[in-house]
Amino acid sequence: MVGSQVGHAAISWQQDYADRMNPTLVTGLLHEAVPALKSIDWRITEVREGMCVTELPLCYASTNQHGTHQAALISLSADYTGGIALASLLRAVPIVGVHPCHEDDSASLWLASMDVKYRIPSTGHLRGVCEVPESLVNKVRQRYFAGKRVLVTLPVTFTANGDVVAEAEMKYFAQPSIQLRPTKEQPQISPLYKHKLKSSARMIAGLRASSQHEHLRLDAGHERQAAGPHGELLAMRLCRVLPQLQDMVLARTAHIDQTITDVENLQQVVILGAGLDMRPFRLFAGDRKPIYFELDLPEMLEERTRVISQMKDRPDVRRRMVGADFKQDDVARLLLEHPDFDPQLPTVVVYEGCSMYFSKAENRRILNAASEWLGHRDSRIWCDFVTQGVVDGTSQHPAVAKFLEGMEELGERFIFGCDRPAELLRQCGFATTETTPSGQHLRSTDPLLSEYQFAVSTGVRPTKPR
Repeated sequence: MVGSQVGHAAISWQQDYADRMNPTLVTGLLHEAVPALKSIDWRITEVREGMCVTELPLCYASTNQHGTHQAALISLSADYTGGIALASLLRAVPIVGVHPCHEDDSASLWLASMDVKYRIPSTGHLRGVCEVPESLVNKVRQRYFAGKRVLVTLPVTFTANGDVVAEAEMKYFAQPSIQLRPTKEQPQISPLYKHKLKSSARMIAGLRASSQHEHLRLDAGHERQAAGPHGELLAMRLCRVLPQLQDMVLARTAHIDQTITDVENLQQVVILGAGLDMRPFRLFAGDRKPIYFELDLPEMLEERTRVISQMKDRPDVRRRMVGADFKQDDVARLLLEHPDFDPQLPTVVVYEGCSMYFSKAENRRILNAASEWLGHRDSRIWCDFVTQGVVDGTSQHPAVAKFLEGMEELGERFIFGCDRPAELLRQCGFATTETTPSGQHLRSTDPLLSEYQFAVSTGVRPTKPR
């Protein structure tokens, strides 16, 4: 049984309505998440358990050449009218993409298919109503809170001026988000989780592609190709919430590049969570070419392969992709047993943009694994950390809270922060650590940038020769 069952049983509908499902709140959240709804002033007017009423105004932006509602917008309204009716049954459960949430306690809800019949032209404000049939209410709740996938078809009716304008049958999919992750028992990844992986990777590529600063420059051609329009859009939306985000990503990208290129006779670079990092193609265009070991989930590596295969300007790079689930696999063994990896060679490990998504114990395990790969005196690891104040909400910067809300709406909650990276890395086998606030690297006095810092560690425990 999923953990949300506890919240479902303990919270009344009145409280859930106030905190999660009241029309004003949800309309505002959807206007932020779906700009098209805001542009036509679409709104939710009533929500009860298993029921939602919406209004699609007849206005210039919502009409076609005949002065009646555009059919596609009626379908859009049907999607969210039925979706909110379904969401109202999942008491106390935040919806990914709408409410601030984390995959451990949220629901992923998607439209699977629709059948909309348009009866007459719409010449007035359009009232949409979805009421979940009584015969389905308990089935939906029982299946969801038992941790099972819900697939349900709901009716949505639209009326204007007392006449039925359109009728729709909307089929929805709903499931606890945590169940979308692959496990040892069920290793196959779901299409929705695969979409989330790709979105995160494209967003970071989009941030790199659009980053610019008076003190730092980045050749972002490969990143722009990797991001595509989806990544650039996601990056733009996040930067509207936290304008400093681009500078943070640019600073860490430049700092990593510098860390890598500063190592003499570098032979190996290990990228933990490679995503769509195009660093192998941006660096070492000449004869000096280390082997890149790119670790990530197999499904993400598939997307990485697809994106790279479509690049026209693709320098010759020595790369090895290693499928790994950092939450389950023995990542130290995966690399130590790779025939092309030698821990005795000068190596840089890049642990970028990951620590804040893993627990303290998981971070320790990953960093301990990395220490086993760095047997050469010139080897080092680069990693980044947000402060504990960012995670627990005690940061003094209002922009941080708003940014985290945006990340949580994407299901990307930060769960780990570290105020003393050197101490953490010492406990994981690293002797010396140099930390750099992102603002210092950018030569910026913005206090917000002090909440995000980089760490470079060397002096690891010796490893046995191969």
